[in-house]
Amino acid sequence: MTHYKISLFLLVLFSACVQHHDDIDQVHQLIAEAEQKYEAEEYSMAFALLDSAYAYSESRNYPAGQAQALLDKSYLYDMLGKLDSGAICLNRGLEVYPDAPDTMLALFYNELVFNNINTGNSQKAVELAPYALALNRRLGNAEEFAAFCGNVGIAYRRLGQIDSAAVYYQRGLEVAIQAEDYANEAFLANNLSVLYTQDRRLEESIRYAEKAMEAAAKANDEVEGVSALANKGTALFFEKHYDEAIDVLTQAFGQADSLNHIYLKVKIIHYILGVLEETPDAADITYYLKRGEELAAMLPPENDNALGILESKANILLRQERFLESLQTLERIETASRSYSAKPAHLIWKARCLAGLGRYKDAYQLQSESIVAKDSIQNEESKAKLDELTTNYRVMEKELEVAQLNEKQALSQRRISQLIAVLAVLLAIIAVLLLWIRQRRQRAQIQEAQRYIDGIEQERTRFAHELHDGACNELLAMGIQLRAEQPDIPEVCQQISALRTTLRHLSHELMPPQFNQGVSLNEALAYYLSHIEKPAVNFKAEGTGWEKIPNNTSYQLYRIVQEAIGNIIVHQPDATADVSLINQDGALQLLVMSKGEVREGDGRGIGMQSMRDRVNSIGGTLTTEQKNDYWCLKVSL
Repeated sequence: MTHYKISLFLLVLFSACVQHHDDIDQVHQLIAEAEQKYEAEEYSMAFALLDSAYAYSESRNYPAGQAQALLDKSYLYDMLGKLDSGAICLNRGLEVYPDAPDTMLALFYNELVFNNINTGNSQKAVELAPYALALNRRLGNAEEFAAFCGNVGIAYRRLGQIDSAAVYYQRGLEVAIQAEDYANEAFLANNLSVLYTQDRRLEESIRYAEKAMEAAAKANDEVEGVSALANKGTALFFEKHYDEAIDVLTQAFGQADSLNHIYLKVKIIHYILGVLEETPDAADITYYLKRGEELAAMLPPENDNALGILESKANILLRQERFLESLQTLERIETASRSYSAKPAHLIWKARCLAGLGRYKDAYQLQSESIVAKDSIQNEESKAKLDELTTNYRVMEKELEVAQLNEKQALSQRRISQLIAVLAVLLAIIAVLLLWIRQRRQRAQIQEAQRYIDGIEQERTRFAHELHDGACNELLAMGIQLRAEQPDIPEVCQQISALRTTLRHLSHELMPPQFNQGVSLNEALAYYLSHIEKPAVNFKAEGTGWEKIPNNTSYQLYRIVQEAIGNIIVHQPDATADVSLINQDGALQLLVMSKGEVREGDGRGIGMQSMRDRVNSIGGTLTTEQKNDYWCLKVSL
């Protein structure tokens, strides 16, 4: 029993009998002591304390205390495998406290569902499920809800109603994941793995088994971790990876053996026998079948895993043509399982046994029944779909009735609402028009600035080509001619060569950088600023994602830096300059700062206007600051 259930019990007792604080404390103390005892595996003492709590509550006429003591006894009986005794306690608890609040009823019905599943009465479990589901929703506890969904899913799966099982598993898994309830996440993922294996969707089965392993590790739940490993091994078996499957399953069995978990060991042996049936190693089959029967004898005969061992035995005997023994084993399964429904596979096995014994007429009859059983399963699935549609339709009818009632009640207010709606629409239209006019004006301004910038860039490009292809080539020819005709004036040749180099650099600066060819803004600026000798420029770029900056934005910022550095060269030739480029989470910022004597300029020339136009064209803001010998330009996007 969890501490949550203890707290819930106290809440119920206080709400029912607030005036008897001392009696409530006494019952609480007895139940808390019982919890400590069965956690320490002192089960006899735990039962004795719970009996005392029941008797004390009965003497004080506290039905809530009696019910809680019986509920705790059912937990303990179920844990010890005494399922019939657990069911008696649950039914008695509902009798002594018929007016129990929904919170306590949810716990009782959850345990009833669990008890019926473990006793093989899956049909009863699913009959209780709708009422129990409604109680769990009101209970509002994610852990209880997720565990309940998993148990109901198991019941539906055992009845062959795969769609319903999947719905409950998925619903519980979503709640467990949202609540970070890793234990129930592992439990539900394991059940989904079993379901997908049964439906032969093996890749999904393995994926859910691996999810279960991860969740079990987070919850430190060794049992669910071993179950997940066993489920993965089973899926590998059905994929016909027999060697890998037997390795995984024997590893899982070793872990279950170290935990001394009988239920797990029986379950894994059932899987191992399935693999061994496909391999020729008769010695291993004999060993594991014997161990499986020994361990299954320690479980209730109706236990699903114990019945699984019998199924494996029946199939092995059938393969060995020991028809009578196989038939007797199948009849043991029918006798042990309370909710046994004629499985098509069992009917086919029995038919083969009867045919092997020469009882051909009976074999034919069972073969016909197996076909009917298959059809009934399909009919059940169809019925479930129709039931779902019927339910949805009824819900729609109820919603329509409510809508009609609300319409009649709201008739007097509808005209006022319509007038308000018309006024709101008019205001919205006016607001949209104003916004459209404003956006159109802004677009016109941006387009005008862009045309101006495009004109400047065309002139820059033309000048760059003229310098590179015209003046530079002419200077080259002039230098060659002077060297040939006047070899005694090397100084002039050197000056011509230096002038040509300067013009080449100038033409390169005028040409736009190729941002659409893998060059990023931070790289282009770093290269450009590293070639400026005076003023000395310190450059730093902070952030990531430079390749995501649009080419046009990079281009305009690059030109702004060029213009700003050009202004510093002209107006502050002895200054030192700092350029910073920051890119954080898509927000760009450019800072250009200089410190040195200002010789001329008022900051309102063509250069500043060009920079403002460039910033406007990319939707940014530009600010400047000047104090004595300090000047700063800031661009934000």
